[in-house]
Amino acid sequence: MSSAAAYLGEFVCRICRQKKTADPLVFALQGPQGSGKTTACNAAVQVLQKENNLRGVTLSIDDFYLTRAEQIKLAAQHAGNVYLSQRGYPGTHDIPLGALVLRQLKAINRSRQPVALPRYDKSLCDGEGDRLPESSWPVIEAPLDFVLLEGWCVGFTPVPEAGIQDIYLTEINRLLEKYRAWYEFFDAFVQMQVKNIDWVIDWRIEAEEKVRAAGKSAMAPERIRAYIERFLPAYRLYLPQMAGAFRTLPRLALQLGRDRSVIASESS
Repeated sequence: MSSAAAYLGEFVCRICRQKKTADPLVFALQGPQGSGKTTACNAAVQVLQKENNLRGVTLSIDDFYLTRAEQIKLAAQHAGNVYLSQRGYPGTHDIPLGALVLRQLKAINRSRQPVALPRYDKSLCDGEGDRLPESSWPVIEAPLDFVLLEGWCVGFTPVPEAGIQDIYLTEINRLLEKYRAWYEFFDAFVQMQVKNIDWVIDWRIEAEEKVRAAGKSAMAPERIRAYIERFLPAYRLYLPQMAGAFRTLPRLALQLGRDRSVIASESS
C-alpha cells in the first residue's frame, strides 16, 4: 500500500471505529489531478477489508460527469466559456445523480437495497469521455462501513466575486453553490496538498500515458497539457481557502512531495 494509502487507511479505520451510527460514513477526499487519489482510495479499501473487516467503496466525482451529449449541450449554452467547453470543471457534473447515489449509499444498511454506482470512461469519444450505460455500473450491497468520494474539486466552495478577475471563472464560482447538495453527506474530510500546483501537469500527462499503454484511446501530450493548464486558475483561486474547510468534521491533511510521497501529515 502506498504511503498516502496507509495514512488514509489509518484515518478511515479510526473514524469508523468511533462512529455512533449504523450508516456508512462518507469520507470526502480532495487532491490535485494525478496526485494518486484513486490509487490511494482503492488500496485503502482493499486493506481495510482484509485487515480490519471494514467494507468500503470508492467513488470519483468523475463518475458523475454529464454524458457526452449533455456536455456538448452545456458547452453550446455557455459559448465562449473555455472552462465549460469540456468535462472537468464545476458545472460539468450531474449534481442530482451524485446526490441520489450518496443518499442511497448512506441508507444502504437500513434499506438493504443494492446501489448501482455510475461509471465514466474517459477513453470514449476519442478521449472526450462518456458515461457508461447503467447496465455496466457495478452494484453494491449492504453491509457497508464507509464511502470514499474523491476528486480534484471536492469541497471547493464559492469565494467572494469581488476577488475574481476572470468573468468566466465567476460563472464557475456561481455553479459551485450547487455542490453543497453533495457536501451535506460528508462525515470526514481528507486533503492531499502540494507545494507546487504546476506538478499536476506532468502527473496528468503520466496518467494519460498509462491509459495509452493499456491500449485505450488517450489525449496526446500537448493536448492534455493544454487541458490541465485550464484548471490552474481554479486551483489558485480555491485552494487557499481549503485550510479552513469542513473544520467541524474529522480531518486529515497530507502534504505530498514531487514524487507523490507523503512528507507531512496532520489529523484531527
